[in-house]
Amino acid sequence: MTTTKKTQQDLPRPAEELDELAAYYDTHDTSAEMDHGQWVEPRPMKTTSLRLPADVVEALKKLAQARGIRYTALLREILEQAVYGSHSVPRDELAQINERLTRIEAELGARPAKPAAGKRN
Repeated sequence: MTTTKKTQQDLPRPAEELDELAAYYDTHDTSAEMDHGQWVEPRPMKTTSLRLPADVVEALKKLAQARGIRYTALLREILEQAVYGSHSVPRDELAQINERLTRIEAELGARPAKPAAGKRN
């Protein structure tokens, strides 16, 4: 298996911001912020092959990159919405996720940035 090195352009957030988040989570216990959950069996998935025009695939990739997700996940979301008439993730759950991210970002903004461990200048 080969790995590809992500470029700055491939990241959903700037590298500096990701370094700050990593440093924060390396040094803080956030368990109190977590909601208690329960195990939910994932929906069974099935692999399928789909032939699409190259320009459609490129457009999907650009849209997905802007949202910070893979284009195949975006395509699955679009198909699920077409079939079921709604997103696979309920809107209230998305709102909760966004609220948590906002709290985390606010906390990071209120604290002076600490250099990530092992980071070279």
